[in-house]
Amino acid sequence: MPAARTPATTAPDADVIVVGAGPVGLMLACELAVAGVGVLVLERAADFDRRLRAPGITARSIQALDRRGVLDQLMKATAEAEPAYRTERDGDGRAPEMLPVRAGILEEVLYDRLVELGGRVRRGLTVTGLRDGTDGAVVTATDEDGTEHTFRACYAVGCDGGRSAVRKALGIGFPGGGPEVTGYQAVVTVEPEGALERTWRRTPRGIAAYAHGPSRIVSVEFDTPPVDRHSEVTLDEVEASLRRTSGVDVTLRDPVSLARFTGTCRLAERYRRGRVLLAGDAAHVHPPFGGQGLNLGLQDAVNLGWKLAAAVRGDAPDGLLDSYESERRPVAARVLRNSEAATRILHPGPENTAPYELFFKELMTDPAVKQRLHDVYAMKDVFYPMGTGAEPAAGLLGRACPDLLLERPRRDGGGTVRLATLQQEGRAVLVHTAGQAEFVSLAAGWRDRVDPLAAERVSPDVPTPLLVRPDGYVAWTPEAGPGTTFVTALRRWLGAPLAGD
Repeated sequence: MPAARTPATTAPDADVIVVGAGPVGLMLACELAVAGVGVLVLERAADFDRRLRAPGITARSIQALDRRGVLDQLMKATAEAEPAYRTERDGDGRAPEMLPVRAGILEEVLYDRLVELGGRVRRGLTVTGLRDGTDGAVVTATDEDGTEHTFRACYAVGCDGGRSAVRKALGIGFPGGGPEVTGYQAVVTVEPEGALERTWRRTPRGIAAYAHGPSRIVSVEFDTPPVDRHSEVTLDEVEASLRRTSGVDVTLRDPVSLARFTGTCRLAERYRRGRVLLAGDAAHVHPPFGGQGLNLGLQDAVNLGWKLAAAVRGDAPDGLLDSYESERRPVAARVLRNSEAATRILHPGPENTAPYELFFKELMTDPAVKQRLHDVYAMKDVFYPMGTGAEPAAGLLGRACPDLLLERPRRDGGGTVRLATLQQEGRAVLVHTAGQAEFVSLAAGWRDRVDPLAAERVSPDVPTPLLVRPDGYVAWTPEAGPGTTFVTALRRWLGAPLAGD
């Protein structure tokens, strides 16, 4: 059983310290705070990072935000900042599968939510050291005046990017490599208007794209000499690259966001050492093709948050916190593989022309292939074994639960509600229908961690009962088979029942 909430030596500054107030760090902090865990976020920058990192967020990240009740605010803020990015829910109120976002808006929405939940963010602090002890984690940081500060917590999580100070302090290896690539993403005005076609093209000099939003351009050059990663990106630098890759003498002005990336793919050798963990780019980096990095990191946070909260409370079953790495690291490895494959197939060398044309001009014209690629890049097909050792099957076990429509019984107010609207407290849920009261009785010992949800009917029609973890993944259904009982699943994911039950 994990240690008690308060380390034995000195009272902590928080239950959990999160290093990094980017979207991953703030998402994790919100997941912890909604579970009642005291969280402190330390951030070096004085304000939100306004550089564009991804064109938007995809289905699983959108669903996670919807489950916590912040998606509508994000959609509203996005539409206000960029009317062309306005998206709507479907007729049943379900969320869209893709949401374009402007840089910084997601962080603002998550920050506001974190403050509402009682979380804290301290800016202007650069982490300089970290110690993992048996009774907690100790983080040292210096402020802008050079004054050193010490913070203590039961756990700490590094969400501080690819050059993570937390990962380096832990001595965790970060092996990898990749093609020599220098790429740029920018939000700018392109002149003369109409000179650059709104599409993406593979040219003899690289990739030029001007198709992802009103003013977003991407330029990727291959086999280029290394650039100084620490130097500031300039408008002239991006303009020169785009001219080379597009072959058009465009002029760029009014920069809103300028960012540089490389072809490097790296994966942390481990995600945890003692009481310190890694998430997001601190654990994995890769080129931004397909916008996978942001979504991969957000889903790290969603997977880790409820598990870490259980460890802080002291009700986590054995192995729960370790399941964060065993579930999420393979997903990252797959994303890195796909990113490297995309980088290599896009290389303008003549040796790559045949596979490029086969893939984009033939295979991608097949709707089934196109949908499959979309699902892979959106990570919609992620499967967790759920401790059964089973391979992925056609059912819901181990997969993200869809946003079911529940026709509620009259005693619960009646009407039809979406499952997502009933998951805002961050607990597991048990969806059950008529004749399944025995499962509610079995789950009574976990009533502080499981919310029973009765339904007359469920749409789409799926086997019930369903035990859905706080991260939205199905931990048990009748299709789990005789080897995994409902109570076994409760114990595996939620720990021991309350005393006396």
